[in-house]
Amino acid sequence: MTCVRRMSTIWLTVVVLGLTFGFSGTARADDDSDEVATYAVQKRLFREGLELNAGVGFLPLNAFFKGFTAEGTVTYHFTTTWGWEIAQASYVFAQVNTGLESQLQNNFNVQPSNLTTNQFLGSTNILFTPFYGKLAGLNHSVSHIEVFFPFGPALGRYENPGGFLYGLDLGLGVRWFLGTHVALRLEARDFFLTPGITDFSLTQELFVALGLSFAFGGAER
Repeated sequence: MTCVRRMSTIWLTVVVLGLTFGFSGTARADDDSDEVATYAVQKRLFREGLELNAGVGFLPLNAFFKGFTAEGTVTYHFTTTWGWEIAQASYVFAQVNTGLESQLQNNFNVQPSNLTTNQFLGSTNILFTPFYGKLAGLNHSVSHIEVFFPFGPALGRYENPGGFLYGLDLGLGVRWFLGTHVALRLEARDFFLTPGITDFSLTQELFVALGLSFAFGGAER
């Protein structure tokens, strides 16, 4: 009888513990599902309409000359996800000689040919903005940011020799909202350009820019 009672007590304890863990697990699952449905996804606080952006940029890929640019964009946002970057343009206002040409001449007696340099880059793009989020800074402030991807046809103006190259650009950018209508923009674009259909030589330009944008017609949500 004593053995039977011990076995009954053990089984009763196992059943009680099992039911306890089962109910607690269900409660946690319900709580998690409620939190996801209620708190995880929120509407965007800021929404742009017409966006004007101005900034400065840098062209780092040319081994002989590094270019500094003045840059601007005009964008219309149809929704929070899709927009049309009507025009993007960057003008090279200064170039820094890296000294590589002198090194080749002095050390190897080699004279580089066709030291072409960029004067202007322009494009028109579809703007895809799939990511939007909030960052807490030192538990004292909340920053709203979004990540966007421009892609579309592009052109570039070069000298030595002079002429236009045509192609496309792909980019990645981050917009950090300072207020309802003002944001900082940090972006990088890769330009792939060729002289024409019959000439398949490829010129690549990496363009990095920091700008300040102003939005008109957007509304808080």
